[in-house]
Amino acid sequence: MRTFIGISMKQDVKEMLFQIQQQCAQMCKKGNFTEKDNFHMTLHFLGETTTGEIDDLKQAVYETALQNKEFVLTLNQIGVFQRGEKGIIWAGTEKNNTLFRLFEGLEKSLSRQGFAREKKKLSPHITLAREAIPYHSFAQMQKSILVEQKEIIVDCITLFESVRIGSKLRYQPIFTQELKKKNHKNIPK
Repeated sequence: MRTFIGISMKQDVKEMLFQIQQQCAQMCKKGNFTEKDNFHMTLHFLGETTTGEIDDLKQAVYETALQNKEFVLTLNQIGVFQRGEKGIIWAGTEKNNTLFRLFEGLEKSLSRQGFAREKKKLSPHITLAREAIPYHSFAQMQKSILVEQKEIIVDCITLFESVRIGSKLRYQPIFTQELKKKNHKNIPK
């Protein structure tokens, strides 16, 4: 099975991301656009995983969640990882030190369970499209599409399995653990 650990998006955030994605799609000749139900932020990509490793991964997610409080990310931009004429279009958030602490805690928990650390640094983003080719330029797309600031409440982390159902790829939760509740009035319920 192919697995990763990430942050799932609530339905209202998925709707907003879908609207942004539709604007991007209109500005592209082609692209592989992420299914709305698959929007997420990857914390650690694991790849091929055996069923015997799942309990260790659950333990790492559990430990990490118990050591971190819920927090808010602010969605505020679209960006592109460009490779020649093609690119990965993504939605990004303001820099958030709490997110980076969560990532580092997860890396330590995974390491204790015998998994290798993530090779890349955390680059917080939500993929909207892969293999996208714009009609004009990615820079023009980024200027044209305004992203209204949107708060994303991060109150859990999830171990996902990537499953192909027919021609569609689905990211199905295997295990979700809530972060510690923050007794704070700034986090809407």
